Amino acid sequence: MKWLLSKLGLLKQHKKTQGLKEDLSFFKTSLQANAIACQWLLRKQTQLLLRQSKGPALMIRIRDASGDGTVASKLVELSLKATQAQIEVPSASGQILLELGYRTVGGDFITLEYSFIDLGPKKILQPELANWFSNESDNIHQEMYDLATKVTPLGGSEVMPLSR
Repeated sequence: MKWLLSKLGLLKQHKKTQGLKEDLSFFKTSLQANAIACQWLLRKQTQLLLRQSKGPALMIRIRDASGDGTVASKLVELSLKATQAQIEVPSASGQILLELGYRTVGGDFITLEYSFIDLGPKKILQPELANWFSNESDNIHQEMYDLATKVTPLGGSEVMPLSR
């Protein structure tokens, strides 16, 4: 049977797919109480590339992917030997993009694997507006002038002689 499969070219194809299954990478994330649990495995070629590069370090970049214009991100640096990490949840709502990758010598971030986490609709709390002028005194301009000059005349209109 093997002889027939080899003649048809199917045996070689089976061996190739078996080799691919052994050298796959993955990045799995799960939400836990106030933390995101991450697990990953990198291909042997990727691990070799990272070891040969200058300043090798794996990184997980966390970015807000809610699409509301928010530009927030966080980088967590990891050891090359690490295969898992626990990261504090940066937000209680919205969509989060987690990227497993590394930085090049030029400073670019190269993504190896990624995962999205949906924390539900994003809730934005509006800050309370303070009324800065509610306690303004009647003599505010003179008080500001006195504070600025520290009660020392600067030589302005206060030193001009009065003409009669």
